[in-house]
Amino acid sequence: MSDASKKQRQPLEHGYIACRFDEIDKPGVYVNNHGEMFRVPEDALAEGRSPLMTWETAESNLVTRISEDAYTAISKCRQLAADCDLAVNF
Repeated sequence: MSDASKKQRQPLEHGYIACRFDEIDKPGVYVNNHGEMFRVPEDALAEGRSPLMTWETAESNLVTRISEDAYTAISKCRQLAADCDLAVNF
């Protein structure tokens, strides 16, 4: 990881990590500032896997990992997102 990417990662007060969508390197459940949820299973991060997912947006593409388990129940994800003061749109 480059020095620039390390600087963009910001630990949040609850111990969650925020990063750009294209810098996701750990499996889990991620939520963006608009409350959209992304599940990133470990298999999706394995080298050579396809399809690669990209997200293009004119606004910020920061996401916050709210759970290490990509298969966390939706109700729990809503609770975790709310605990982080993130919008819930799922």
